[in-house]
Amino acid sequence: MNKETSTPPTIVGLPQEVPADTFFSRINRRHLIGAALILLGLLSTALLITVIVQAKHRRQNNTNNVVNSYCVNRGCLSAATHQLNFMDPTAFADRCTDFYKYACGGWQQTHPIQSFDTERTILNDIIARRDVDIERLLDSSISRGSQKSWERKVKTYYTECVDDYARVLDSGKAMIDLISDRDTVDGWFLIDNSVPGASQDTLLKPQTIFTQMSHIHGDLGTNAVFGLRVRFDDTDLNIKRLEFYPSGLTLEITDYLQNDPVSQN
Repeated sequence: MNKETSTPPTIVGLPQEVPADTFFSRINRRHLIGAALILLGLLSTALLITVIVQAKHRRQNNTNNVVNSYCVNRGCLSAATHQLNFMDPTAFADRCTDFYKYACGGWQQTHPIQSFDTERTILNDIIARRDVDIERLLDSSISRGSQKSWERKVKTYYTECVDDYARVLDSGKAMIDLISDRDTVDGWFLIDNSVPGASQDTLLKPQTIFTQMSHIHGDLGTNAVFGLRVRFDDTDLNIKRLEFYPSGLTLEITDYLQNDPVSQN
């Protein structure tokens, strides 16, 4: 026997079954379109910011490259300054027909030749500037003052060379010490103390003439009274001879001994 399925009757007044109220159930098409527009705006803004940053970075790199392409060190600036001094601005209008006058026309006006110079060139100017720099370094104070310091030796030597008054003042000191030394010359009167006005007490020579001559010629390397030299023989040019000649005479010995008018005068 078949049983019929019976549906329970609807009760009036009771609510029907409705879907659950969730977040996704409340999203409609308008909400989706608004969210898409917001997302698109954010992406557009991010893309615009990226483009601006990249363009600024690229512009900065280009500026750095342009700056780096120019030489701005001391040497380049000095060369540019000198080149500007060489130029003749008055020849600017004719620079295409006479470029040499435009580029180098100012050389003679800005680089006159001094009375003590025979010429003036760029190389001479470079050497002069180098000498000025070296002189400035040598005139600076000594920072290494030890006895073995090369700086002290070089600067002291340079100072003594350029100090004319000190050099002239000290130039005779070595000779005065030599003359005053009792073991060597011991006085002005080298050979004879019988010269009028010579003091026999302070200038008395303890050495003989031969001892003094040996010391002056051999130890000091100076000719006194006579000198030695090697000459070709007057009668045979294949022979050399050792000659004694009067020391301190400006002419040849024959000029003093001959009887011709020139020698006598």
